[in-house]
Amino acid sequence: MSAVPAPDGDTLTIDELAARTGMTVRTVRFYATEGLLPAPERRGRVAYYDARHRMRLELIRTLQEHGYTLAAIERVLQRIPADAAPSEYAVHAAVLAPWLPEQTEELDRAALERRVGRRLTEDELRYLDGIGALHAAGGDTYRVSPALLGHALELLALPVPASVLHDSAEIIGEHAAAVANGLTDVFVKAIWGPYQRGELGDEQVVAMLSRLRPLAIQGLVSAFVRAADAAARRGVDG
Repeated sequence: MSAVPAPDGDTLTIDELAARTGMTVRTVRFYATEGLLPAPERRGRVAYYDARHRMRLELIRTLQEHGYTLAAIERVLQRIPADAAPSEYAVHAAVLAPWLPEQTEELDRAALERRVGRRLTEDELRYLDGIGALHAAGGDTYRVSPALLGHALELLALPVPASVLHDSAEIIGEHAAAVANGLTDVFVKAIWGPYQRGELGDEQVVAMLSRLRPLAIQGLVSAFVRAADAAARRGVDG
């Protein structure tokens, strides 16, 4: 990326930039080498960075915390102009953030089984992975979602065949994907498209997302409850 004029006069050395973003100098240099940062302004032998670099680094950190790969982060940054305002970065962070905040932790197999209170079979591990309660993080380590893990373990404790759990998870996953795809299409047409055309402002989009997501989740749960009740009545009446 070529250097462009800084949007403000706030210039930083690489040490100051690293300190401001909570990263190491080595990490900042790595991202620069990968082409994720614009070229700094050089004054003699010293390189100076500005708000563009800080905002990009903060977005990179946010996306990595949400599980985005470096390749995915690169694709996101390619869509953001080099002279973008801070509010535009806020929009991208809001669009790509998880729908629900979630704390995860990394556990090895032994620690995971201590958490569960028993040995886990390979079939159980595959089931837990399939519903998103955990994901293999390399070697014998797993990235675990405590909230989902507790729910999944309660399901495993039910006196029902494992096939019932697998079939139920597949049905939920299939229809959840259809709902998510449909809502994404609506978002692209009704919000993202107008935003790209300049018809909606940055703050409007961020505010819409902050309200739409919880309302969509609430609506989905309510719709499922109504549909499940109707299906149960049909089953009894039939």
